[in-house]
Amino acid sequence: MTIAVWVAAAPFLPATLRALDESGVRYTVLPDSPGDVVGADDVEALIVGGARVGAELLAAFPKLRLLVRGGVGVDKIDLAAADRQGILVTNVADYGTNEVADHAMLLLLATVRRLGHFTARTGGDWRSVDHVPVPRLQGRRLGIVGLGRIGTAVSVRARAFGLDVVAYDPLAPHRFERAGVAPVELDELLATSDLISLHAPLTPASRHLLDRAAFARMRRRPVIVNTARGGLIDTAALVEALDAGLVAGAGLDVVEGEPDAAALGPVLSRDDVLVTPHVAWYSQGSEEQLGSTAARLALDYVQRGVLPRPIDR
Repeated sequence: MTIAVWVAAAPFLPATLRALDESGVRYTVLPDSPGDVVGADDVEALIVGGARVGAELLAAFPKLRLLVRGGVGVDKIDLAAADRQGILVTNVADYGTNEVADHAMLLLLATVRRLGHFTARTGGDWRSVDHVPVPRLQGRRLGIVGLGRIGTAVSVRARAFGLDVVAYDPLAPHRFERAGVAPVELDELLATSDLISLHAPLTPASRHLLDRAAFARMRRRPVIVNTARGGLIDTAALVEALDAGLVAGAGLDVVEGEPDAAALGPVLSRDDVLVTPHVAWYSQGSEEQLGSTAARLALDYVQRGVLPRPIDR
């Protein structure tokens, strides 16, 4: 074999296996809990989903030279261990952009318009519905944290709704002019935004980007949307900010510690938080694109010796 696919947290697996079958290249599928990997001595490329990839697993593949993350985020991969072993780590960075941007707008609109509150009351007397506060959306400021492909796509959609869009992205200052978005520092974004949408990668520097101190700097009781990584938000601090009236509501597709019920409990029970189960990336088209692209990256290497671009760090 020359390619291995780890099935754990890999919803794109059927599309990947179809592409590998069509190629004729030998491959193996690892179980959810690989334990002692058997017959891994000749694996050159490994395709993984969203499961944690540590040094112990990597060490089971002595000839491994390419690790393909079937997705975007690499925060669950031990990149230092991969470097030590001479393994190039890449991802599928360009799939699902429109899906995630659409889902971010869905969560933003549903949270602002208090969709959960109103749909829960459709079975009663419509004439006595409790009209909780719903702000007018047009003219409000949206602060985007992370102006990559998805953040830029969200900015286009947001402007169509009449929103004033600003963004913070210290890693890519060249993107602002192209996107037509005004750059601001994080403190200004937190203080002046009515809506905040997170699209940054999770790194040691960005973990708990929204913590107690960040929520304390918010002045407009914003709605928070997160379709990036749960670890960008300190969940306990978010709950405190909601209770204190510093934040008006939250739309979350990702939560730190997901899918552990204990991690989800503090936000699932709230009327001012809308949660979806990490599905912003998903459509039938994006799933197919993700699976086939992950396979192609591995095949290009084992068949032709072509290494893909490394991830941005």
